[in-house]
Amino acid sequence: MANYKKKKLTLMSVHKSFEQGYGEFIGYCKARNLRPATIKHYDNIINYTWYKFLPKETAIADITLQTVYDFMEYCRALGNGDTTVNTNVRAIRAILYYFMRLGYMDEFQIVEPKRNHKPIETYTDAELKLLLAKPDMKKCRFSEYRNWVICNFLLATGARLSTLVELRVEDLDFENELIAYRHTKNRKRQVVPMSSKLKLVLQEYVAYIDGEGVLFPNSYGEPISQITITHGLQYYNQRRGVMKTGVHRWRHTFAKKWILSGGDIFRLQKMLGHSSMEIVKNYVNMFTDDLQRDFDTFNPLETMTEPVRSRITVRDKRSNKRYGR
Repeated sequence: MANYKKKKLTLMSVHKSFEQGYGEFIGYCKARNLRPATIKHYDNIINYTWYKFLPKETAIADITLQTVYDFMEYCRALGNGDTTVNTNVRAIRAILYYFMRLGYMDEFQIVEPKRNHKPIETYTDAELKLLLAKPDMKKCRFSEYRNWVICNFLLATGARLSTLVELRVEDLDFENELIAYRHTKNRKRQVVPMSSKLKLVLQEYVAYIDGEGVLFPNSYGEPISQITITHGLQYYNQRRGVMKTGVHRWRHTFAKKWILSGGDIFRLQKMLGHSSMEIVKNYVNMFTDDLQRDFDTFNPLETMTEPVRSRITVRDKRSNKRYGR
């Protein structure tokens, strides 16, 4: 009887479409209590990329390793970079491995394509000076002032955009100089220090908005979306002559400044909320050239008050005397 059920399940799986299987996968994700953002991430890749590559009616059993390779090439043909291609492949791999465990398709290993590690892009000191110049409070709009405060906040904390939009005024502890993150990537509450300069910026800003609730609202005091902040900062940057943009660039800049200032990478890991030290090590590897710059200026041996002089004995062939220098 057991063999019959197993055989029947196998026969049924041959005709199960990807759409049907994906519905089961999402149900499995919800049962595991995965974050809504993670589920939305899967939905975006499947609906806007995978289904344009492969019809949703395709039988799961017909998907092979060659199908995955073809999908990689399809993503590249769309003009996607290595990071996007790998992100898409990781999502598809999770789904297909789920199908394999249920016996819906043949098992095979899916390896992410190798990618060229591009240097992490950060803001230069000249760009930071432009972006951190305080606007004229008597002339600027609220959105410009708010975006200036956001730039200060991001440089001082390295926070993620998803964390930023969920912040509330009550999350700021000025007395103890702490900030409580209620929304993090791993869904664990996180508390980070508040620098002295950021404290002054936030105290003035909170007094200006004169209220509670969302820390960074729109001009009407309502919650603001991630996309609105992204577009707002893009406009803010361009108005100040900085063509580079992107909230994550602030996060990279924070990490770079921290490392080059001699900050502890273990504390950096806590500040950035990374569960793995490997990601933090990537920052160190990426900024090797910057670490070498002005190395003599900060090297302990080079900063000794008494210079180390070599003593070389030279023999004068004519007088047979020795001189030290």
